Amino acid sequence: MRPTHPMAERVLRTLSALSDAAAVVSAAAFVFMTVLILAEVFLRAFFSKSTLVASEYSGYLVAAMMYLGLGFTFKEGGHIRIAYLEERLTRWGWLVVDIACTGLAVVVCAMSSYFMADTVLTSYQRNLTAYSILETPLYIPQAVILVGLVILTLQTIGRLVQLSFSSPITDSPDRKDE
Repeated sequence: MRPTHPMAERVLRTLSALSDAAAVVSAAAFVFMTVLILAEVFLRAFFSKSTLVASEYSGYLVAAMMYLGLGFTFKEGGHIRIAYLEERLTRWGWLVVDIACTGLAVVVCAMSSYFMADTVLTSYQRNLTAYSILETPLYIPQAVILVGLVILTLQTIGRLVQLSFSSPITDSPDRKDE
């Protein structure tokens, strides 16, 4: 499926690059979390000491990994899909179902982004902090989650644009005719 409009192609390439960059940051969060946990284990095992922050920051890093990887995973088709209907519908029928499901995903992702933005803003305005030794401002990890949700929302919109420009006759040669 390829959009026929050059501007749409440019936007989709930009969204793809944005998702790729977020996936790289997600991978870096994984590496950092692994190093942090290994340091905690090493300090506890050999020196009876603790970083005192490994548990808290590992949780933030898991959230960063998950949410920053959502857009990339969606772009690559890695989210769970049920192919039962796709195999049984005509090309046009599947295009209609795909557009409807993607449209619903856009709405859900946009609403999630909106409410997360409200949460980030509230945490910032009220100067909310974690109940921990470092008193991490909560808007910081929440903002990372918001970035991931926004990227996912943009990817779902991009998919909707792709579907809108697609033709089931020319874009799916392996599918049965209507």
